[in-house]
Amino acid sequence: MFSFYNHHAIEKRKVTLASMCVERARMLQDQFNASMTHVQAISILISTFHHGKNPLAIDQRTFAKYTEKTAFERPLMSGVAYAIRVLHLEREKFERQQGWSIRKMKFEPSPVQEEYAPVILAQDTVAHMVSLDLLSGKEDCDNAIRARESGKGVLTTPFRLLKTNRLGVILTFAVYKRDLPADATPKDRVEATDGYLEGIFDIESLAENLFQQFAGKKTILVNLYDTTNRSQPISMYGSEVYVDKLEHVIALNFGDPLRNHEMRCRFKHKAPLSWLAITTTGSTLVITLLLGYIVFATMNHMAKVQEEYNRMVELKKKAEAADVAKSQFLSTVSHEIRTPMHGVLGILDILLDTDLDVTQQDHVRTAQASGKTLVSLLNEVLDQAKIESGKLDLESVPFDLRAIMDDVLSLFSGKSQENGVELAVYISHRVPDMLIGDPGRFRQIITNLMGNSIKFTEKGHIFVTVHLVEEVMETTDIEREASSRNTLSGFPVPDKRRSWAGFKNIGQDGRNCSLSPDRISVIVSVEDTGEGTGIGLSISKCLVTLMDGELGFVSIPKVWGTRGIFGSSLVCLFRDYLLEGRFLLWMTIM
Repeated sequence: MFSFYNHHAIEKRKVTLASMCVERARMLQDQFNASMTHVQAISILISTFHHGKNPLAIDQRTFAKYTEKTAFERPLMSGVAYAIRVLHLEREKFERQQGWSIRKMKFEPSPVQEEYAPVILAQDTVAHMVSLDLLSGKEDCDNAIRARESGKGVLTTPFRLLKTNRLGVILTFAVYKRDLPADATPKDRVEATDGYLEGIFDIESLAENLFQQFAGKKTILVNLYDTTNRSQPISMYGSEVYVDKLEHVIALNFGDPLRNHEMRCRFKHKAPLSWLAITTTGSTLVITLLLGYIVFATMNHMAKVQEEYNRMVELKKKAEAADVAKSQFLSTVSHEIRTPMHGVLGILDILLDTDLDVTQQDHVRTAQASGKTLVSLLNEVLDQAKIESGKLDLESVPFDLRAIMDDVLSLFSGKSQENGVELAVYISHRVPDMLIGDPGRFRQIITNLMGNSIKFTEKGHIFVTVHLVEEVMETTDIEREASSRNTLSGFPVPDKRRSWAGFKNIGQDGRNCSLSPDRISVIVSVEDTGEGTGIGLSISKCLVTLMDGELGFVSIPKVWGTRGIFGSSLVCLFRDYLLEGRFLLWMTIM
């Protein structure tokens, strides 16, 4: 097992080294080729716009400025220089024209020879090369001869550059006087040669700058070699001191078929011990023990959860049974109390017809009102019990909404006058005359809401309006006014402490609402002195839910009312009696 994991770690290390080496080699070769292509383009530029022109189109200043601005096209080059071919017979005239003498690479006057190649144009970074004879140096001379005979870019062997004394190579292109055919002989090319364009590569500094761009640059060592002579490769870049024997070699192609180059990559540090191989056996044992413990603990936990679940189911059944017993008890007691209460109310009615003084009549009326309140409360308790037991059924009969609203208005008109509260109802003409639903329960809901309105409004007004929702959505003012007072509009309200669970809001924009266009909506806003709501609102909420509707509220403290504003929101489903169509109705009570 140790051998397996150790071998796996070594192979993974090889793959990592190869990937990092390939990435660096690809970038180096791509940038070298880009630089080489641009040097060739400059040679064509000189051949086209410089030779044979009078006056010359390119001088030293123009060349230096152009090469400086296009240096980004040659990311690996430290400079570019152009040398013109001068025969010995033309040397004296050439030196008079230039104002300087042709010099050797050691900056001494060049000796007499058959021809010369003095630099006349140079980038500012290599301006010291101006007037130097490229043919006076062995590497440059060999390169120039190979370049003009082959018509391609050629590279020198690595050598120490002038001034910097750093290791570098020179790329040379021949510049011809005229266009030559592809099959031109070396002799034809030599005769047509007019000069040489050189690109200088400072290998050490440029390679260092290039490899600094990579993440993990401190992880591996990179060496560049000229392997033209395989028995004696020339180191161009990198340290020969290394501690890790693992090596990855990649051949580089710099465009010169007579020269070979390669990149060798090694890790800076030895491979660490394979802790995976060392710890695998122990980890396997530990994991086995842990899995066994986890399985054991899981089984115990599942048994406890099942036991707790069974206990909770039993408690739930007992709680439901107790709730049913409570509801049945309340229903039975309420029913039993309601019968004698009717008798008491009947006796009180009879007493009112007897000869009583004013004080006695007041006492009887008080007792009668209290009895009616108690009967109403008992009826609500019975309704609540029926709803909880699922035994409350709704009717589906035609009814006149306007008649119900008139009855409810008449019922509370006296009380509203006593309280000094204005009470009014408006029903849109677009609301159908006859609807289908449960008129009794709808009356009960409206009565509860109106009763709370009268009960908790000290002064002001209660205004009931009934619209189709289509009208409200078409009328901006109505929509804005209603939306500021009802929860269904989706606008936030400051106080929802009296909210009940199960209410569902309409979307923020009024269009993404939870109501479909086939539902009747009743929105109620009432001024509330607001100490709370009784069982009536709870019954109303349950009845609205049975009618496939919703009931909510909005409360805005310290606005318009004595102590605040209380608004209820009611949505119920009804149909047109004649057309059997369903409508969305909007009712507000403010």
